[in-house]
Amino acid sequence: MASELRVTVHFLQPYSHGRGEDGLPEWPPSPLRLFQALVASSVGRQGDPERRTRTVAALRWLERQAAPEIVAPPATRSESPYRLYVPDNVGDEVAKAWSAGRDASLADYRTEKDVRPMRLEDGPAAVHYVFRGVEGLDAHLSTLRAAARSITHLGWGIDMVVGDAGDAAGAFEGERWIPGTHGGTTLRRPIAGTFDALERKHAQFLQRLDRGTFRPVSPLSAFAIEPYARATDPVPRPFIAFRVLEPITGDRLSLDPRRRTRDVAAWLRHAVAEVCEGWPFGPAGVLVHGHGQDADTRDVGRGRLSFLPLPTITPRLRTEGIARVMVAAPPGLNEELAWMRAHLAGHDLVWEGEPVAFLDPLPANDWVVLRYVTASDHWSTVTPVVLPGHDDRSPRKAERLLRKAFLQAGFEPEVVDAIKEIEWRKVGFRAGADLANRYLPPDKVSGPMFHVRVRFAEPIAGPVAIGSGRYRGMGVFAVQ
Repeated sequence: MASELRVTVHFLQPYSHGRGEDGLPEWPPSPLRLFQALVASSVGRQGDPERRTRTVAALRWLERQAAPEIVAPPATRSESPYRLYVPDNVGDEVAKAWSAGRDASLADYRTEKDVRPMRLEDGPAAVHYVFRGVEGLDAHLSTLRAAARSITHLGWGIDMVVGDAGDAAGAFEGERWIPGTHGGTTLRRPIAGTFDALERKHAQFLQRLDRGTFRPVSPLSAFAIEPYARATDPVPRPFIAFRVLEPITGDRLSLDPRRRTRDVAAWLRHAVAEVCEGWPFGPAGVLVHGHGQDADTRDVGRGRLSFLPLPTITPRLRTEGIARVMVAAPPGLNEELAWMRAHLAGHDLVWEGEPVAFLDPLPANDWVVLRYVTASDHWSTVTPVVLPGHDDRSPRKAERLLRKAFLQAGFEPEVVDAIKEIEWRKVGFRAGADLANRYLPPDKVSGPMFHVRVRFAEPIAGPVAIGSGRYRGMGVFAVQ
C-alpha cells in the first residue's frame, strides 16, 4: 500500500547559506542536500553493525524514491552582504618567520569573503520534504525518523536545524514546490547509487594525504537534476495551433462557434487519433480519448489532450467565427506535440467521410493564438463552461463547482484558493459571444452552462479550458 513520507528540517535562524551546483544561493534546499545531511548524521555514528545495516538499507530505499514535493517558507536573497575574513592556509610560513626571529601573525593572512545568504522572510521556519506514493515505508520509517532527528545543520555549518520525520498527514505552512513541472528552478536529487558514491567520496577524502601525496577528491556525480516550480508559478501547457482552410480552394474558413465548436473538436480529435496510431510514444488511447481515465480526476501526469477550436478575436477584442484550432497537452509532452505538428500539417479534417477542411500550421506568435496563451491575471470565456455538476440555482454551489472545475483542469489548490474574483452569467463577457445556452455541447456532456470571467492573484499562462467539456472546445478562455 502506498504511503507518504515527510522529512522536516526547522531552521533555527532566518538564514540559509547553501549554494547549488552553479555556485548561486539555493532555495529551497535541494533533496540531495537533505539526503547528504541524513547520511552524515546517521551512518557514521552507528557503531552497532545491525543498526548500520538497517540505516544503509533505509537510505538506499530513500534514494530510489521519486523527487519529493517541498513546502518551504518564502525566502529572498539578502540585499546587503556581510563580510568574513577567512584565514589562508599558510601556518607553515608564519612558523618559519617565528623560527627566524621575525614578527609574523596569522591575522596578516586573511582573505575577504562577502556572503549574501537567503533570508527567510518570516523568520526561522520549517522546510518539509513530502515523498508521495512510496511503497515499503513501514520497514524504514523508524530508522529514517532517527536519522532526521540527528541532523544538526543543512547547508553551511552555521545553518543550524532541528529535524524530524513521519507521515505526511495535515497541512504545512509555506510555498509548495512541485517537481517535474519544467519550472525555472532546478534542484539536485539523489538517485540509485548516490549513497555508494558518497561512501566512495568519503573514503577518498580520508586518503587524500596518503603517503605524503595529495590526491584531490572527485566531485559527486551520482545525482539527477530535477525542475521545480512553485504551485503558484504559471506553468504553461504546451500546444500546437493550426489554421483551418477550405480543402479545395485553400480559402480561410470561419465556422459558427455556437453550432460548430463540438464538431470541429471532434474532427480534430479524429485527425490526431489517425496520425498517432502506431506513433513512437506508446499507446495513445488515454492521451487522445481519455480511455481508462476518470472524468473527475485532475489533469496531472501524462494526462489527456484538449482539442480546442479557437474563435477569432479581433484587435478590438470582438469574438468571431472559428478559423483556428489548437491541441493542448499537459506539461512535459513537448516532444509528442512536435511530432504531432509535423504529421498533422496538411492533414484533412473529415466529416461523414468527406474532407471539410485541412490544417495549416501556425507559429506560436500568431496574434490570435497569443490571446489564448499569453500570461494574464484577467481571463474570460469565448465558449461557455459546462459545470461539473448541477448548481440547483444556488450561487454558492455554482461558485464551488467553478472552483472544482479549475482544480479538475489541473490548477493547483493554491492558485484556485487565491482567485480574487470570479463571475458567471448566461450573457457573454466579450463582444460577439452569444448566450451560453445557444452553444451546442459535445455528445455525452451535460450540465448548466455559463460564461465566466475570472481574476487570478497572479498572471496565469494559457491555454485555459475548464469544465466538463474542456477536452472538446467548451469552457475555453482568452485574455480579457
